[in-house]
Amino acid sequence: MGEFSADWLRLRASADIRARAGDLPLLLRPRLAQFSPLRVLDLGCGTGSNLRALAPNLGDAQEWLCLDADQSLLDRIAPEIGAWTGETGYAWDAGDRSLTGSDPDFRCVVQTCRFDLAPSLADLPLEGVGLLTASALLDLVSDDWLRDLVVRCAGSGVPMLFALTYDGRIDFEPELSVDRNVMVAVNAHQRRDKGFGPALGPAANRRLATLAAAHGYWVEIRLSDWRIGRSERALQAALIQGWCEAACEQVPEWTDAFQHWQKVRLAVVDRGFSRIQVGHRDLLAIPRGLGRD
Repeated sequence: MGEFSADWLRLRASADIRARAGDLPLLLRPRLAQFSPLRVLDLGCGTGSNLRALAPNLGDAQEWLCLDADQSLLDRIAPEIGAWTGETGYAWDAGDRSLTGSDPDFRCVVQTCRFDLAPSLADLPLEGVGLLTASALLDLVSDDWLRDLVVRCAGSGVPMLFALTYDGRIDFEPELSVDRNVMVAVNAHQRRDKGFGPALGPAANRRLATLAAAHGYWVEIRLSDWRIGRSERALQAALIQGWCEAACEQVPEWTDAFQHWQKVRLAVVDRGFSRIQVGHRDLLAIPRGLGRD
């Protein structure tokens, strides 16, 4: 699942929304009251799902700068917000790129910028930022990259909120004998270079918690597992196919077994018998200078 196409992001959107730890933005919000407007920097923003999930819970006046290396995804942010507002009661003004709601104090201005995070963070626009956030990003980055990010955020006193980081746990219902072999191979594949250097993969949350604490943050972590039901066949099928491909790349001598596993798994999905739980975690890191109630 390394290709972050608009179709894949749309397919996973419902699972993401259900999984998010809703209390972390509420813990964060009182500590951001000093910022007006609150400037939010969203890394690897895709089509803006992180903004749509967080902005309504973060306070009143906000200015979001959404960064992504893929211009085609950035171009989808405004249409996706427009469609979302039609379902939620918020309003989107495409002219001044602002999101408003029933609370007259709430106004979120959205800017986008094409920015490749992988080569260097030297030009990361942290000045004046009150919150740095990302979704489904940390498991792709390297230890060196993450250490650099934490040092920069700590130096500027910026809180960090990272959502939906894969943690290596996958459970199937019903179980098959090859499940564990597939998952061991997938988790090893997750540690390959995803463009940032050798990826942290399932260890990303633990590493971020350690680094953040060492730089004076207090850290809160919540489970944010995907729980994918029997009716969500398209998402299950996409995951199974992606996992099989990764497993075959990682352990090619097991290709026949993995492809048979995929065939059986997809048949179970087609019959409506399959459930899948994918382990994720959300992490909030707040500089101790912002206080803790």
